[in-house]
Amino acid sequence: MKVAYFTAGTVGAGHLVRGIAVGKGLERAGFRGAYRMFGPPLPFPLACRREDYQAVEIFGDRSLRDRRLAPTSDLARRLTEFAPDLLVVDLFWAPLYWLLPALGCAAWLLVRTCPPVWLVGPPEAPFPAQQFDRIVGIEPVAYPAVAETIDPIVVANPDELRPAGDLRQRFGIPLGGELVVVLHAGERGEAAVLRDAAAAERPLTLDLFEPGALFPAAVWLSGADRIVSGAGYNAYWEARWLGHAGRTTFVPFRRSIDDQARRLTAFGDYSPRVNGADTLAGWIVGSTRRRGT
Repeated sequence: MKVAYFTAGTVGAGHLVRGIAVGKGLERAGFRGAYRMFGPPLPFPLACRREDYQAVEIFGDRSLRDRRLAPTSDLARRLTEFAPDLLVVDLFWAPLYWLLPALGCAAWLLVRTCPPVWLVGPPEAPFPAQQFDRIVGIEPVAYPAVAETIDPIVVANPDELRPAGDLRQRFGIPLGGELVVVLHAGERGEAAVLRDAAAAERPLTLDLFEPGALFPAAVWLSGADRIVSGAGYNAYWEARWLGHAGRTTFVPFRRSIDDQARRLTAFGDYSPRVNGADTLAGWIVGSTRRRGT
């Protein structure tokens, strides 16, 4: 069985991290098929080196908006060459509007906090709910189109965290004194805002735009006394699931699709019971066994 993960996200690394989390969930579940991620070119040095991520032209490709030309697009070619049995779509359904019927594979849409109109669409291209075999909420959202909800998808589980001393050792930070970590994987310039919010003399800044950043950083944070980060999907749910929420100060940034401020107020009392990546992987592996592949 071949599973493809598609995202059209261009702000931050969260879309990529979510795809990595799904892949790790499949590994833990014993998935024996092929898994590959597809999405736009990435601005992060470390993320660009991944062999399981194929950069595809999306927003600059006007053919995707045309019923006749969409099958000739770079995205159509790449997906057709991979020939997935299942396409997991990370919220961004519009680039696939004219492609999904031609691919002939099952498709699952993952939905998180977003403007309700996102699941309505414009009159010329209304949201094609019928194209998706499953529409799955991956945080506690309540939209009419979402038929089922799982716990948030996180890139690691608590038993996969690195020992607390590894972070200091990695950067040569001696014992003693408070270790404050500024965690950033959003837009350029936001790391400075987080450093100001940290109110620390010399915080350790893990900025994914820098070549020496840790990626994914979540598994290293056991050794941080305090963490300052944005309130994007991954940063927030990593903190809740991996146990460092109590040591984290969240600074919500404005996004056109994601509502970070709402996430802080709406989900502050929600505690994940499992890693949604494992739930999703279990569904996929279960479908593989039913297919006998």
